[in-house]
Amino acid sequence: MNQNESKFFSKSELSRYDATSLPFIYLLKSAYIQIRRKLWGKFFDKDARMVWTIDAVSDAVGPADNVRNYLERRTLRSVLSEVTKNGPIASACEVGCGYGRLIMVLKEYASKVVGFEREGHLLDVAKSLLPDIVFCQCDSLNMVDQRKLGPFDFAMTWTVLQHLTDEDCQAVITAIKHLVPNGYILISEKTQAVAVTQNVTEGRQFISRARSVETYKDWMKPYTLVKILNTSVENTYHNKTPGTCMLFKR
Repeated sequence: MNQNESKFFSKSELSRYDATSLPFIYLLKSAYIQIRRKLWGKFFDKDARMVWTIDAVSDAVGPADNVRNYLERRTLRSVLSEVTKNGPIASACEVGCGYGRLIMVLKEYASKVVGFEREGHLLDVAKSLLPDIVFCQCDSLNMVDQRKLGPFDFAMTWTVLQHLTDEDCQAVITAIKHLVPNGYILISEKTQAVAVTQNVTEGRQFISRARSVETYKDWMKPYTLVKILNTSVENTYHNKTPGTCMLFKR
């Protein structure tokens, strides 16, 4: 959880968040990045972008994190079961994979799996935990198609686009469509305006925004929306409508 998100939680709720179970080296890296952005950034990094840390990838920890991971992976498996019911997929990728929280499910359905991520320190964690998956760092997610690791039969992005400006979002969607010239693309994003930020245009700062299913349908053309699922998370989460899974096909 970052400073921008903390305003949506009470002090009692915030007190439950504890990252001390993480390996010390990852905690040290996360602390260094946050100190650098909050202190040094006032003077030297005024134009630097927000850096995503381990504790910002998911705002659930401990038992809640276990439940959320189970529910979201169950949703992803149901989508992939639908995709593969008429035949297997050979390759799959995730754009904005973080430290690999969900990408491991793709390995259950495809022999070739690639994770694209902007933050190198998150990929260090992913590589150490999931050595059978290929991870690729991109300075910007709208450049994933330039790494020449495709094409893929299936691509997904999970709660990434909701943190981008409209311009950046459409650029990333275009790159993902290049990765999957024929196949399936899964987009799981916030579609209800709950816990959103006023900032929607400054991409270097934190953004949390909602876009309608109709907006994604329009931006995904000529891909067709073939399935919609509500995202399920732990029932103690403050947002009861956290997002929508939208499966597109071409």
